Amino acid sequence: MNETVGAASLQLAAPEDGRPTLGAVRVANEVVAWIAALTALQVDGIAAMYHPSGQQIDRILRRPVAHRGVRVDVREDQSLRLDLYIAMHAGGNVPQVGADVQRRVADAIDRMLGLRVREVNVFVSEVVFS
Repeated sequence: MNETVGAASLQLAAPEDGRPTLGAVRVANEVVAWIAALTALQVDGIAAMYHPSGQQIDRILRRPVAHRGVRVDVREDQSLRLDLYIAMHAGGNVPQVGADVQRRVADAIDRMLGLRVREVNVFVSEVVFS
C-alpha cells in the first residue's frame, strides 16, 4: 500500500531563521508514511493499519509493518495526498475516529516536516472484534 510516486523525494523548505541554507534536506515518502501510520495508531479506536495483499501471510510469517497501510501521493505543487487504510475496533464511532485520524496526521506531518497536506483520506478496511 505504500507507494512512492515519481523518483523525486520531497524537499523541505529553507529555515526561516535568517541563516543561509547549507544544503538540501529531502524526505523519502516512506518517512511520511511512517509518521502518518504511527500517528494514526495512537488514535483511540484504531486496532492496526490494514494491508490487503498478503494480510494473512504477514500475520503468520513476520511482524506487520505499520506503514504498509499508507499510500503517499506527491502532487505537482509538492502538497501531499495520503490514503490511510485502517482496521478499527468494533463499536467505535467511524466518523469521529476518521476525523480524529485526519486531523492528527495532518498536524503531525506539518509539525515534524513542514509539508503541506492537501488530503488525508481514511478507509476503514476491517473491523476487529475482540
